[in-house]
Amino acid sequence: RSLEFSIGRKGWPTETCEHDSSKTCVQKAILIEDTVGLTLTSSGAGTVDGNGESWWGYVNYLRYAEDRPKLMTIQNATDVLVEHWHFRQSAYHTFHADDVASVEIRYCSVDNRVNDHDNHSPINLEALNTDGFDVSGRDIYIHDSSVWNQDDCFTIVPTTGSGINSQCTENVLVEDVYASGLGLTVGSIEATTDHACIKNITFRRAVMHHTFKGIYIKSGNRKNLDPTATAEITNILYENITMEAPEQVPIWIGPAQEGDSDNACSLAWPMLDPWAKCPAPPGQVRFTNVTLRDVRVVDAKESPGLVFGNSSSPMEGVVFDGVVFEDADPKARPWGEDFYYCEGVNGVATGGTSPVPPCFSEEGN
Repeated sequence: RSLEFSIGRKGWPTETCEHDSSKTCVQKAILIEDTVGLTLTSSGAGTVDGNGESWWGYVNYLRYAEDRPKLMTIQNATDVLVEHWHFRQSAYHTFHADDVASVEIRYCSVDNRVNDHDNHSPINLEALNTDGFDVSGRDIYIHDSSVWNQDDCFTIVPTTGSGINSQCTENVLVEDVYASGLGLTVGSIEATTDHACIKNITFRRAVMHHTFKGIYIKSGNRKNLDPTATAEITNILYENITMEAPEQVPIWIGPAQEGDSDNACSLAWPMLDPWAKCPAPPGQVRFTNVTLRDVRVVDAKESPGLVFGNSSSPMEGVVFDGVVFEDADPKARPWGEDFYYCEGVNGVATGGTSPVPPCFSEEGN
C-alpha cells in the first residue's frame, strides 16, 4: 500500500514550463485531469512518498527555485472522493485540486518535515513550498484530515472568469482538521482582467499545534497591474480555532509575506531588516466580510497579528468575535503594546476579544 517516487532530480521527466514556453520544467508526479466520478481510496492508509528530502534545502532552492514536482494534481474534475491516503515528503506542493467541482477529501494526512522535531525550525523550513491541500473550484468539503508541513496547510486558491467548473472558488468547508505550518490559508489572490475570486469559505474546528502562522489571508502585490484587473475575498469564516504556541504571527490578514513573489511583503519585515518593505494590498483586491469567531491562542511567541488593508480601498466587514490570546505579552515583538499592526480596515471587536486591534471599534466587549 505504498507508492514511492525516485530520489532526486536526475532522470526525472521534463516538459515545457507552464508559464514560460522557452524553458523545461520537471513533470508532476501524479496528474489526473478531465475526469468525472473519481474515487481514490485505500483499504487502510495508502502512502504516497515523494522522497522530498532529496529535493529540499536552501542551496537547492537557490539553484532550482520552484522547479520541483507536485506530488498529486487533479485538474478539471467533478464528483471526486479522496480518502485514506497518507502523503509524505513531497518535493513541492503535495495535493493540488485545480478547477474542480463537488470534491470531498477525508481521512487523509500530509507529513513534510526534515526531522521529527516538534517545531518549524530553520532546519525544518528547508522543506520550502511543501503546501498541504491546495484547492480551487466549487463545492469542496475537506474534513478529518491533518497536515504538518513548512508552507500553507489547507489553502483556498482563487479561480477566475476563465474557469471551466467555476468562475470563483466558492462554497468550501474545511472542518475537524489538524494543521501545523503556515496555516489555514485563503489566497494568495491577485487582481486579473477576468476577475479572481474567493468567496463563501469556512474553516471550523481546527487545532494548530506549534504552527508557524495560523490564520492567513493574503493578496499578491504584483506591480503595474492592468487598471481593469479586479479580485475579491468575500464571506470568509474561521470558527472554533485553537492555536498552541504558534511560532510566528498567529493572525495575518493582508499582503502575502514571502520571498519569491513580485513586490511581496518581505520576510525580513518588520524585525530582521529595518529597511525591508511591506506594501499594502492593491486597492483592486477587495476584502469584505471576514469573521474570526471563537479563536483561542495559547502561548504565542510573537505579537497577535496583522490586519493590513489598502487605505484607499479598506477592508470592510472584518469582525473579531471572541478572538482571545491568553496572557498576551505587551513586550512581544514586533508590535509590543499595540499587539496588532492595524491599518486600512473597518473592523469590529466583540464577544470578549482580547487584545483588541487598535484600529477596530468595540461592541459589547
